[in-house]
Amino acid sequence: MLQPGAFAFRLPENLPFLTLDSLGWTADATAGYGNDGRKRRDQGHAIFQYTLNGTGRIDIGSQTYDVPAGCGFLVKVPSDHRYYYPLDGQKPWSFIWLNARGEDALRMWDRMIERQGPIVRLAAGSLPLTLFWELYRAVSVDRRTDAAELSVMLYKWTLSLLKPDANDTSEDIASAHPAIRQAKTYMQDNFASPLTLEDVASHCGLSRSYLCRLFQRIERDSPLAFLQRKRVEAAVTMLRRTDMSIRSIGTQCGFDSPSYFGKIFRQYLHLSPGEFRKRAAEHPYDVVYLD
Repeated sequence: MLQPGAFAFRLPENLPFLTLDSLGWTADATAGYGNDGRKRRDQGHAIFQYTLNGTGRIDIGSQTYDVPAGCGFLVKVPSDHRYYYPLDGQKPWSFIWLNARGEDALRMWDRMIERQGPIVRLAAGSLPLTLFWELYRAVSVDRRTDAAELSVMLYKWTLSLLKPDANDTSEDIASAHPAIRQAKTYMQDNFASPLTLEDVASHCGLSRSYLCRLFQRIERDSPLAFLQRKRVEAAVTMLRRTDMSIRSIGTQCGFDSPSYFGKIFRQYLHLSPGEFRKRAAEHPYDVVYLD
Protein backbone atom coordinates (compact mmCIF):
# COMPACT_ATOMS: atom_id res chain seq x y z
CA MET A 1 0.00 0.00 0.00
CA LEU A 2 1.30 3.42 -0.93
CA GLN A 3 2.11 5.84 1.87
CA PRO A 4 2.93 9.57 1.92
CA GLY A 5 6.63 10.31 1.70
CA ALA A 6 9.34 12.30 -0.07
CA PHE A 7 12.18 10.88 -2.18
CA ALA A 8 15.18 12.66 -3.71
CA PHE A 9 17.95 11.69 -6.14
CA ARG A 10 21.40 13.23 -6.36
CA LEU A 11 23.21 12.43 -9.60
CA PRO A 12 26.98 12.88 -9.86
CA GLU A 13 26.59 15.24 -12.83
CA ASN A 14 23.99 17.44 -14.45
CA LEU A 15 22.52 15.73 -17.48
CA PRO A 16 20.79 17.49 -20.39
CA PHE A 17 17.91 15.05 -20.65
CA LEU A 18 14.85 14.90 -18.40
CA THR A 19 15.80 13.53 -14.98
CA LEU A 20 13.91 13.06 -11.74
CA ASP A 21 15.23 15.21 -8.90
CA SER A 22 12.54 14.40 -6.33
CA LEU A 23 8.93 13.45 -5.89
CA GLY A 24 6.52 12.96 -3.05
CA TRP A 25 3.12 12.82 -1.47
CA THR A 26 2.41 15.34 1.28
CA ALA A 27 -0.72 14.70 3.35
CA ASP A 28 -0.71 17.44 5.98
CA ALA A 29 0.53 20.83 4.78
CA THR A 30 -0.90 23.60 6.96
CA ALA A 31 0.01 27.12 8.12
CA GLY A 32 3.61 27.95 7.35
CA TYR A 33 3.94 25.74 4.30
CA GLY A 34 5.08 27.47 1.13
CA ASN A 35 7.77 27.94 -1.50
CA ASP A 36 8.93 31.07 -3.31
CA GLY A 37 10.17 30.50 -6.85
CA ARG A 38 12.42 33.55 -6.70
CA LYS A 39 14.31 32.35 -3.63
CA ARG A 40 14.65 28.60 -4.07
CA ARG A 41 18.08 27.07 -4.43
CA ASP A 42 17.10 24.43 -7.00
CA GLN A 43 17.65 26.72 -9.98
CA GLY A 44 16.86 25.28 -13.42
CA HIS A 45 14.24 22.86 -12.12
CA ALA A 46 10.63 22.28 -13.19
CA ILE A 47 7.84 21.45 -10.73
CA PHE A 48 4.44 19.77 -10.95
CA GLN A 49 2.14 19.76 -7.92
CA TYR A 50 -1.43 18.39 -7.77
CA THR A 51 -4.00 18.67 -4.97
CA LEU A 52 -5.64 15.52 -3.61
CA ASN A 53 -7.55 17.13 -0.71
CA GLY A 54 -7.92 20.57 0.78
CA THR A 55 -7.01 23.72 -1.12
CA GLY A 56 -3.70 25.42 -1.71
CA ARG A 57 -2.96 28.72 -3.35
CA ILE A 58 -0.39 29.97 -5.84
CA ASP A 59 0.61 33.47 -6.91
CA ILE A 60 2.01 33.63 -10.45
CA GLY A 61 3.11 37.12 -11.32
CA SER A 62 0.18 39.36 -10.42
CA GLN A 63 -2.39 36.54 -10.56
CA THR A 64 -3.55 34.45 -7.60
CA TYR A 65 -5.12 31.03 -8.10
CA ASP A 66 -6.77 28.62 -5.68
CA VAL A 67 -5.59 25.04 -6.19
CA PRO A 68 -8.40 22.77 -4.94
CA ALA A 69 -8.67 19.00 -5.28
CA GLY A 70 -8.45 17.97 -8.93
CA CYS A 71 -6.21 20.91 -9.85
CA GLY A 72 -2.47 21.33 -10.01
CA PHE A 73 0.15 23.68 -11.35
CA LEU A 74 3.29 23.73 -13.46
CA VAL A 75 6.11 26.16 -12.62
CA LYS A 76 9.83 26.54 -13.21
CA VAL A 77 12.59 27.70 -10.88
CA PRO A 78 13.46 30.49 -10.91
CA SER A 79 10.27 32.33 -11.85
CA ASP A 80 7.87 34.81 -10.26
CA HIS A 81 5.64 32.43 -8.33
CA ARG A 82 4.84 31.50 -4.74
CA TYR A 83 2.67 28.58 -3.64
CA TYR A 84 1.49 28.17 -0.07
CA TYR A 85 -1.18 27.05 2.39
CA PRO A 86 -3.70 29.94 2.55
CA LEU A 87 -4.44 31.73 5.81
CA ASP A 88 -8.14 30.93 5.42
CA GLY A 89 -7.49 27.22 4.84
CA GLN A 90 -10.10 24.92 6.39
CA LYS A 91 -8.25 21.61 6.40
CA PRO A 92 -4.73 20.31 5.66
CA TRP A 93 -3.54 20.50 2.08
CA SER A 94 -2.78 17.06 0.65
CA PHE A 95 -0.91 16.92 -2.65
CA ILE A 96 1.51 15.01 -4.85
CA TRP A 97 4.49 16.62 -6.53
CA LEU A 98 7.55 16.00 -8.62
CA ASN A 99 10.63 18.06 -9.36
CA ALA A 100 12.42 17.48 -12.68
CA ARG A 101 15.64 18.89 -14.03
CA GLY A 102 17.61 19.00 -17.27
CA GLU A 103 17.30 21.07 -20.44
CA ASP A 104 14.46 18.86 -21.66
CA ALA A 105 12.51 19.50 -18.45
CA LEU A 106 12.54 23.25 -19.02
CA ARG A 107 11.60 22.89 -22.69
CA MET A 108 8.78 20.47 -22.00
CA TRP A 109 7.38 22.57 -19.14
CA ASP A 110 7.42 25.58 -21.48
CA ARG A 111 5.46 23.58 -24.04
CA MET A 112 2.92 22.35 -21.49
CA ILE A 113 2.39 25.81 -20.01
CA GLU A 114 2.07 27.29 -23.51
CA ARG A 115 -0.62 24.76 -24.41
CA GLN A 116 -2.74 24.76 -21.25
CA GLY A 117 -1.49 27.47 -18.93
CA PRO A 118 0.19 27.01 -15.53
CA ILE A 119 -2.97 25.60 -13.88
CA VAL A 120 -3.94 22.06 -14.88
CA ARG A 121 -7.12 20.12 -14.14
CA LEU A 122 -6.88 16.36 -14.12
CA ALA A 123 -9.49 13.71 -13.35
CA ALA A 124 -8.51 11.07 -10.81
CA GLY A 125 -8.32 8.34 -13.46
CA SER A 126 -6.53 10.40 -16.10
CA LEU A 127 -3.39 9.04 -17.75
CA PRO A 128 -0.96 11.59 -16.21
CA LEU A 129 -2.12 10.71 -12.69
CA THR A 130 -2.05 6.99 -13.41
CA LEU A 131 1.53 7.31 -14.63
CA PHE A 132 2.49 9.48 -11.66
CA TRP A 133 1.33 6.80 -9.25
CA GLU A 134 3.28 4.18 -11.23
CA LEU A 135 6.38 6.33 -10.88
CA TYR A 136 5.68 6.91 -7.18
CA ARG A 137 5.28 3.17 -6.59
CA ALA A 138 8.50 2.44 -8.46
CA VAL A 139 10.39 4.80 -6.17
CA SER A 140 8.62 4.34 -2.83
CA VAL A 141 7.80 0.62 -2.89
CA ASP A 142 10.06 -1.01 -5.49
CA ARG A 143 12.97 1.26 -4.53
CA ARG A 144 14.08 1.77 -8.10
CA THR A 145 16.97 4.19 -8.32
CA ASP A 146 18.39 3.76 -11.82
CA ALA A 147 18.45 7.26 -13.32
CA ALA A 148 17.88 6.11 -16.90
CA GLU A 149 14.94 3.87 -15.96
CA LEU A 150 13.29 6.65 -13.97
CA SER A 151 13.91 9.13 -16.79
CA VAL A 152 12.05 6.85 -19.21
CA MET A 153 9.08 6.78 -16.84
CA LEU A 154 9.31 10.56 -16.38
CA TYR A 155 9.36 11.18 -20.14
CA LYS A 156 6.28 8.98 -20.49
CA TRP A 157 4.52 10.95 -17.75
CA THR A 158 5.47 14.30 -19.28
CA LEU A 159 4.35 13.31 -22.76
CA SER A 160 1.02 12.15 -21.31
CA LEU A 161 0.36 15.73 -20.20
CA LEU A 162 0.94 16.88 -23.77
CA LYS A 163 -1.53 14.39 -25.24
CA PRO A 164 -4.82 15.87 -26.52
CA ASP A 165 -6.80 13.44 -24.34
CA ALA A 166 -4.65 13.89 -21.22
CA ASN A 167 -7.63 14.65 -18.99
CA ASP A 168 -9.82 11.78 -20.18
CA THR A 169 -10.17 9.03 -17.62
CA SER A 170 -9.33 5.48 -18.62
CA GLU A 171 -13.06 4.72 -18.57
CA ASP A 172 -13.81 7.63 -20.90
CA ILE A 173 -11.11 6.55 -23.30
CA ALA A 174 -12.18 2.91 -23.26
CA SER A 175 -15.78 3.80 -24.07
CA ALA A 176 -14.92 6.32 -26.81
CA HIS A 177 -12.02 4.69 -28.60
CA PRO A 178 -13.83 1.66 -30.08
CA ALA A 179 -15.99 3.97 -32.18
CA ILE A 180 -12.98 6.09 -33.11
CA ARG A 181 -10.99 3.00 -34.07
CA GLN A 182 -13.90 1.74 -36.15
CA ALA A 183 -14.17 5.07 -37.97
CA LYS A 184 -10.44 5.28 -38.60
CA THR A 185 -10.24 1.71 -39.89
CA TYR A 186 -13.18 2.30 -42.22
CA MET A 187 -11.59 5.45 -43.66
CA GLN A 188 -8.20 3.77 -44.05
CA ASP A 189 -9.78 0.85 -45.91
CA ASN A 190 -11.96 3.02 -48.14
CA PHE A 191 -9.93 6.19 -48.72
CA ALA A 192 -10.20 5.74 -52.52
CA SER A 193 -13.99 5.99 -52.38
CA PRO A 194 -15.87 9.33 -52.31
CA LEU A 195 -16.66 9.00 -48.61
CA THR A 196 -18.83 11.52 -46.80
CA LEU A 197 -19.23 12.15 -43.09
CA GLU A 198 -22.63 10.49 -43.32
CA ASP A 199 -21.01 7.35 -44.77
CA VAL A 200 -18.49 7.10 -41.93
CA ALA A 201 -21.01 7.90 -39.19
CA SER A 202 -23.53 5.40 -40.57
CA HIS A 203 -20.88 2.68 -40.67
CA CYS A 204 -20.13 3.32 -36.98
CA GLY A 205 -23.80 3.55 -35.99
CA LEU A 206 -23.43 7.17 -34.92
CA SER A 207 -24.92 10.46 -35.96
CA ARG A 208 -22.74 12.77 -38.03
CA SER A 209 -22.62 15.43 -35.31
CA TYR A 210 -21.76 12.96 -32.54
CA LEU A 211 -18.98 11.40 -34.61
CA CYS A 212 -17.46 14.84 -35.17
CA ARG A 213 -17.67 15.75 -31.49
CA LEU A 214 -16.20 12.43 -30.42
CA PHE A 215 -13.39 12.63 -32.97
CA GLN A 216 -12.58 16.17 -31.96
CA ARG A 217 -12.51 15.31 -28.25
CA ILE A 218 -10.29 12.24 -28.63
CA GLU A 219 -8.18 13.09 -31.69
CA ARG A 220 -8.35 16.91 -31.59
CA ASP A 221 -9.14 16.68 -35.28
CA SER A 222 -12.03 16.14 -37.68
CA PRO A 223 -12.82 12.83 -39.41
CA LEU A 224 -12.40 14.41 -42.84
CA ALA A 225 -8.98 15.80 -41.94
CA PHE A 226 -7.94 12.28 -40.90
CA LEU A 227 -9.27 10.91 -44.21
CA GLN A 228 -7.40 13.59 -46.11
CA ARG A 229 -4.11 12.60 -44.46
CA LYS A 230 -4.64 8.93 -45.28
CA ARG A 231 -5.18 9.85 -48.92
CA VAL A 232 -1.99 11.91 -49.05
CA GLU A 233 -0.03 9.11 -47.35
CA ALA A 234 -1.27 6.65 -49.98
CA ALA A 235 -0.38 9.09 -52.74
CA VAL A 236 3.19 9.42 -51.43
CA THR A 237 3.70 5.66 -51.63
CA MET A 238 2.23 5.44 -55.13
CA LEU A 239 4.41 8.31 -56.34
CA ARG A 240 7.48 6.46 -55.11
CA ARG A 241 6.61 2.86 -56.00
CA THR A 242 4.69 3.16 -59.28
CA ASP A 243 5.00 4.86 -62.66
CA MET A 244 1.34 5.84 -62.71
CA SER A 245 0.50 9.35 -63.85
CA ILE A 246 -0.11 11.95 -61.19
CA ARG A 247 -3.68 12.34 -62.41
CA SER A 248 -4.32 8.60 -61.99
CA ILE A 249 -2.75 8.56 -58.53
CA GLY A 250 -4.94 11.43 -57.43
CA THR A 251 -8.05 9.64 -58.69
CA GLN A 252 -7.11 6.34 -57.05
CA CYS A 253 -6.49 8.16 -53.76
CA GLY A 254 -9.97 9.65 -53.70
CA PHE A 255 -9.30 13.20 -54.92
CA ASP A 256 -11.96 14.76 -57.13
CA SER A 257 -9.61 16.65 -59.44
CA PRO A 258 -5.88 17.04 -60.18
CA SER A 259 -5.92 20.63 -58.94
CA TYR A 260 -7.48 19.64 -55.61
CA PHE A 261 -5.03 16.76 -55.28
CA GLY A 262 -2.13 19.13 -55.86
CA LYS A 263 -3.48 21.69 -53.39
CA ILE A 264 -3.94 19.18 -50.56
CA PHE A 265 -0.66 17.38 -51.26
CA ARG A 266 1.25 20.66 -51.10
CA GLN A 267 -0.54 21.57 -47.87
CA TYR A 268 1.03 18.57 -46.13
CA LEU A 269 4.34 18.04 -47.96
CA HIS A 270 5.06 21.63 -49.09
CA LEU A 271 5.72 20.26 -52.56
CA SER A 272 3.50 19.44 -55.51
CA PRO A 273 3.10 15.73 -56.32
CA GLY A 274 5.34 16.21 -59.37
CA GLU A 275 8.05 17.94 -57.36
CA PHE A 276 7.95 15.22 -54.72
CA ARG A 277 8.40 12.54 -57.39
CA LYS A 278 11.31 14.37 -59.03
CA ARG A 279 13.13 15.07 -55.77
CA ALA A 280 13.47 11.47 -54.64
CA ALA A 281 17.09 11.93 -53.64
CA GLU A 282 16.14 14.79 -51.33
CA HIS A 283 13.04 13.03 -49.97
CA PRO A 284 13.88 9.28 -50.17
CA TYR A 285 10.74 8.04 -48.43
CA ASP A 286 8.34 5.37 -49.63
CA VAL A 287 6.01 6.02 -46.72
CA VAL A 288 5.31 9.26 -44.88
CA TYR A 289 3.06 9.26 -41.79
CA LEU A 290 1.20 12.50 -41.36
CA ASP A 291 -0.35 11.90 -37.92
